[in-house]
Amino acid sequence: MKLIAIDLDGTLLSEDGKISEENQEAIHRRQANGDIVAFCSGRSLHDMQKIAEAANLEVPLICANGSLTSVNGEVIRSQILVADKLTEIMDTVASAGLYFEVYTNKGVYIQKDKKPILEEEKEALFDTPEEKENAGHIIRIQNMQYGMVEVDDYLEAGVTELDPYKVFILSFRRQELEKLAEGWEGREDISITTSGYQKLEVAHPDASKGNALEALAAYYEIPQKDTVSIGDNFNDISMLEYAGTAVAMHNAEPEVKEYADHVTRSNEENGVGHALNEIIK
Repeated sequence: MKLIAIDLDGTLLSEDGKISEENQEAIHRRQANGDIVAFCSGRSLHDMQKIAEAANLEVPLICANGSLTSVNGEVIRSQILVADKLTEIMDTVASAGLYFEVYTNKGVYIQKDKKPILEEEKEALFDTPEEKENAGHIIRIQNMQYGMVEVDDYLEAGVTELDPYKVFILSFRRQELEKLAEGWEGREDISITTSGYQKLEVAHPDASKGNALEALAAYYEIPQKDTVSIGDNFNDISMLEYAGTAVAMHNAEPEVKEYADHVTRSNEENGVGHALNEIIK
């Protein structure tokens, strides 16, 4: 029996945000053979549940880069940001004038006055139709999330009284993201990850895909050597490091590929299905 953790964006999902039939069939085949296949993503619990349901797949879910793990609809592990830490992070990002969301056990909260920021950045920073379309695609994908909750004010809506587990920052102003990351560098009370050049994610210091995969392996009593991870971006590195077998996508960042034992096809070429059928024995 193997435990196979699969990233979503840029890995299992094609660019239209769906799981291909080929990938679905490969996952069902591994499950039928007794393996446990888990989804492991930066996305929220509600979003991942909908993605799995749409593909008719029942899988454990490692959400928000390892902040929360759900098995059969039950949360078995969570790493929560305490109220004062969350407030500090939100204040810092708001002062920088950037778009951000708060991931909680009740959904992904977005303050209404933050929504225009990305469109304003797109119009101000990009000149060509192609650049604007690429930026628009990123914005559309972000707005397609399931479980989004629009509020007038984060604090008045009570996000600190829920179980908040991640602050997600999205911006086309790369230098501003780098400034934020540099300002938080060396902090031991939070973790900083990224899944793309326009993204920054802040969570509990113990929240990582690698830590969550290790905990899920312990839950199922599966030894490390029998774990597998498949990913494409920087937030996948920790689980690629932990897994007994690490697989990177053809479209993965070059630095990410350095942590892989194998490289499969791209996400547009059913790379996960190829890995499950041909690479992972």
